[in-house]
Amino acid sequence: MSFIVSKFGGWANASAERLKKAADLFESNPERRIKVNSAIGKIEGLPKVTDLLIEGANKRIKTGTFPDEIKKFIHDNHYKVFEPLDIPKSRINEIMDLLDLYIDQYEKYTPDYFRALIIGTGEELFSRLDTLYLTEIRKLNARYVDPREIGHYLQGHPLDGKIHDMSYENLANLRNYQQIVVYPGFFGVDVKSRPMIYSRGGTDKTAADIAKATHATIYENWKDVDGIYAADPRIVDHPSLISEVTYKEIRELSYISFDVLHQEAMIPVMKASIPINIKNLLKPSENGTFIVNSRQLDHHYPVVGVAHISDVCFINVEKTLMNEEIGFADSILTIFREHKVSIDQITTGIDTMCLVVATDQFEEKTIHTGITEGYRKKINIDEFAQYLKSWLNADSVQIRKNKTLICVVGEGMIHTVGLLNRITKALTENNVNIELLDQGPSERNVIIGIDSGKKNENAFKAVNAIYHEFLNNYENRKKNNG
Repeated sequence: MSFIVSKFGGWANASAERLKKAADLFESNPERRIKVNSAIGKIEGLPKVTDLLIEGANKRIKTGTFPDEIKKFIHDNHYKVFEPLDIPKSRINEIMDLLDLYIDQYEKYTPDYFRALIIGTGEELFSRLDTLYLTEIRKLNARYVDPREIGHYLQGHPLDGKIHDMSYENLANLRNYQQIVVYPGFFGVDVKSRPMIYSRGGTDKTAADIAKATHATIYENWKDVDGIYAADPRIVDHPSLISEVTYKEIRELSYISFDVLHQEAMIPVMKASIPINIKNLLKPSENGTFIVNSRQLDHHYPVVGVAHISDVCFINVEKTLMNEEIGFADSILTIFREHKVSIDQITTGIDTMCLVVATDQFEEKTIHTGITEGYRKKINIDEFAQYLKSWLNADSVQIRKNKTLICVVGEGMIHTVGLLNRITKALTENNVNIELLDQGPSERNVIIGIDSGKKNENAFKAVNAIYHEFLNNYENRKKNNG
């Protein structure tokens, strides 16, 4: 018998009708055993719950008061979702009182541990109310399980927690419950019982860790899309839906732009060989997309997807005898690390190095990957170029803006003769000049750098050209060919 772990994100939890559909899934299939919840997502006319909790926690730290207006918005979000499900306001308020209880614990914790306590409350409030709905209204055999009680231990920064090894043994006990387990995502505790959260979007990671611990058959991730498309639907009209993609392929695509789920969430289930099924909550009978460790390849169709990211810049560093200077690459990477600027791609020549960086990396941003009040100030790109040139004693440093990076991905690309020729031919025929070209050593991806053009017209042409060369009606052709 299968054992399915199902994750429901903020969108799925932002309306009564969607909660009904989620309950239908568990009612219709007893193999769905664990329901992992995010906090309520965006409801029209109201701020998001997690954003409100972040703001409220920061206000409490800075002013000594958690604003009543923020509390009201948080309550209104939950009223909007649960009152139409016949949950009385008085019952909702009983559970919402937990927020006041946690706010009053401010003196017990340092500021970041207090933030973790408050920010993770959105998942807890929703999941407790969801359990109420499932048991009292839908009459399902369900129970809420608290991460603190089962021993869901995280370690590291309280706002950017990583799973502790001993957590897996504790979470494995979830498989023994006979009821449907309703489990809040995002938060846990450290071994000293202090509140911790994953980085934002961490409910994907919670579900993945639970799937690994319980040896789940499938990890379902319910969204508002039919699955994963072979290209961005905003760029390519009606792109093919990918029925099956490997973890390594989706990692390559996510590295550029495919925002499927938290990237770190794939690692536990990938190592445990548990498939992820991305499905549309509004179309539950559709198969969606399966992310698997391996799939059967058809070398007539070597490419599985085309990803792209625009508004990047190419940072060209040139220095004579660069190749003979031991530690040069380490020096340049140290500068980027110290300025907390992430690098997307690096290509090199004998005296040159090109680093590809998303332009928004130079904007003001949080220091930690989690949520904290510490910020790194905006970096002036031109001043940064001069700093690089001076520090590295380089001959020249040029930062070229308004560029696009395109990633062509597929396990079938390995040993495919003429693949690069097909890519370059498709771009040449559309009058798109290639400024950067790099094939990964795995032969699973090809990275192309181009000028975006006015209003990203070159990016639009390039993605469409490559998609139509390799993927147009791909899934239909596969079906027709048996």
